[in-house]
This record gives sequence, C-alpha cells and structure tokens, in this order.
Amino acid sequence: AIVYYPPSPRAMIEVVDPDHPERVVEYGATGRVRLTTLTKEFFMPGFLERDEGEREPPCDAYPWDGISGVGPYRGFAATTTVGVY
Repeated sequence: AIVYYPPSPRAMIEVVDPDHPERVVEYGATGRVRLTTLTKEFFMPGFLERDEGEREPPCDAYPWDGISGVGPYRGFAATTTVGVY
C-alpha cells in the first residue's frame, strides 16, 4: 500500500466517520478525510475533504497518522471528477 503522511504541522489529517465527523475511525478502517491546515498566513481547522481512505498508524519516520487507498468520498463519488491537480 502507498501511505501518505501529511507534512506536519502545516497539514494534519484525521480519518473520520462520514456520518459522525467528530469520531475518528479505527486504524485500518475507511472514513472521510478531515484536514486541518496551518501556515503563517492561513488557518483552516477540520475541513471535510472530498476524499476518503483507510486510516494508517504512525511509523518511525512519521509519528502521526497517515492514509492509504485514497479515492473520492462515496457520498458524492458519482458526481466528482477525478484528475491530476
């Protein structure tokens, strides 16, 4: 699996229950991505992204949660255009 670990502390993700976004899912479970962004100029707490994936545990190189199996959130995947940014 390809696991993405965001560049902390500028970006932190949580994989949450889509129906209850205040609840973080267990490791290995699928959920929707909630992103917090913090830069010198900008702060966006807890933004629900258009993506979902599996929550991955921290590792030695990245001592915070990661995500794998990322794809469009199934709640509106049929209406989402996927492409390269």
